Amino acid sequence: MKKLINLLSLLLVLYALAACEYAKIYPDIPSPSTPVSYSTDIQTIFNKGCTCHKPGGPAPDLAAGSSYQSLMDNNLVVAGNAASSVLYQKVTTGSMSSYCDATQAGLIKNWINQGALNN
Repeated sequence: MKKLINLLSLLLVLYALAACEYAKIYPDIPSPSTPVSYSTDIQTIFNKGCTCHKPGGPAPDLAAGSSYQSLMDNNLVVAGNAASSVLYQKVTTGSMSSYCDATQAGLIKNWINQGALNN
């Protein structure tokens, strides 16, 4: 009888483990139709994750007040076409991808595809 109870207990535990389901957590990718502001959305990303790209550091200068012009002067953004923009390529698959999460990359993509406005 004790063996039967142990066996049933083991089967119950195995059943409980097999029934466990792990939810996948996906990043919060912004909707392409949500307007993106350069000054409040994109510059915030640069301020937090792009601390090397400041005056005197490697180009482009991503410090507030000069970042937009620096991106444009260095031809890193093709307004309306994120896929062709070096900035988007760098933050998704390039050398800067470890400094930018999927949500931030989505904001950059949407900002570029919405015309890369200095707003």
